[in-house]
Amino acid sequence: MKRLLSRLMVVSGLILLGTVLIPITFSGISYGLKPKLLDPTEVSQNPIFIASSVLGTSVDYTQASNWFSGTTTSTKISSKIGYYTLSIPAVKMQNISVQIDGQDLKKNAIQFPNTAPPGTFGNTVIFGHSTLAALYKPGDPISLFVPLLKVKKGDEITINYDGVVYRYVVRDTATVAPTKIEVLAQQFDKHELTLITCTPLGTYWKRFVVRAELVN
Repeated sequence: MKRLLSRLMVVSGLILLGTVLIPITFSGISYGLKPKLLDPTEVSQNPIFIASSVLGTSVDYTQASNWFSGTTTSTKISSKIGYYTLSIPAVKMQNISVQIDGQDLKKNAIQFPNTAPPGTFGNTVIFGHSTLAALYKPGDPISLFVPLLKVKKGDEITINYDGVVYRYVVRDTATVAPTKIEVLAQQFDKHELTLITCTPLGTYWKRFVVRAELVN
């Protein structure tokens, strides 16, 4: 009886481990095959961090300031608007709440400090949390950006900011290392939008980046 119980515990443990590792593996393979338009050759030299919900981590990646190495959020662009909404109909992301100059991704998506307000010249950079696809729940801040990895070139993104709706079209997507802070850069001859989450789903290894441009 003890031997049978021991075997059952081993089998149960293997099944549990498989439910965690298999989705991560398939997610990594799937998105690793996508063109890396922004970072075609460089491999991150940073340590690998697994999502805290999977294997635990010493770095709190629910804080936006920890997503890219070497960034600072010490100064902020003043704004009378605290929140706005983001929608991507093609992947059924509707009215995602975005906090301006926030930090806590457990509450909502965050517009990274020091980036341009929507509809203005510069680069509006928005971070959103993601987790394993199996744990996705629409409206749950922890898994808000899981559908982002399905976004394709040409998809439309709308932002409702201060009563005005801005329409963007996706220009490209890419997977980059956490050291590639160039994706946060501001170019004031364009109206750009950058959406960022972690990839493969359920890990913090790299960043999946969607770049879009204003069309109205």
